[in-house]
Parts: sequence; C-alpha cells; structure tokens
Amino acid sequence: MAKIRIRVTIKNSETEDSYEVNAIIQDNIIKYREADDTKVSFDYNKNKLIRENNQMKMLYYFDNKEESSILVKEYDRSIKLLINTISIKKEKNNLEVNYKIDEEEFLYRIEEIV
Repeated sequence: MAKIRIRVTIKNSETEDSYEVNAIIQDNIIKYREADDTKVSFDYNKNKLIRENNQMKMLYYFDNKEESSILVKEYDRSIKLLINTISIKKEKNNLEVNYKIDEEEFLYRIEEIV
C-alpha cells in the first residue's frame, strides 16, 4: 500500500474545484477522503469511480457500456444515468477523464504531487 499526495480537480462549464489530499494506492485502486468526509476510490483497471458520504453514493463507469448511478440514501432511491466518456488518460498514478452527462461536459483529474 503506497501513500501519496495528490491534487484532485473536478471541472464543468460552471465551476472548478481543486484541492490537495493524501491518498493510498492498493491493487491499482486509489483511495482518498475529501474535506466533507466523502470517501472516494477510483479503480484504474475497471475505470470505476465511487464517491460515498452520508447522503449519497455515486457509482460512475467510464469507458464502459454499464449504467452509472447515484443513490440518494435518505430516500433509498437511485438515479440511473449514462456517461459518455470522451477521453481517458492514465499515466502511473495520474488520471484525466473527460466525459459528458446529458450535454454537460466534465473533467475529473488526479495528479500525483512529487
């Protein structure tokens, strides 16, 4: 289990959020915790992103034909969505995914800080 420092960026046409956090990598899965206590993991083999906190659980599949979903825990209801992956780049522990949900384009990036 390797411990690293990363910069995470999430961007769309309206907002851009970027922050630094400690992460661990094990079995080609990177895991970290956001400031609001949201647990995040990205599986580099399956191109699967999971974000989970007390209110919701997001399960996004990139470069895959599987349905993605957002579970709203309070109501025990899932919202199904299809993600159109525009591009995915992986180099060592770095990751950049460009994708669309409906017509909205997003960027998700993980950069190892050395």
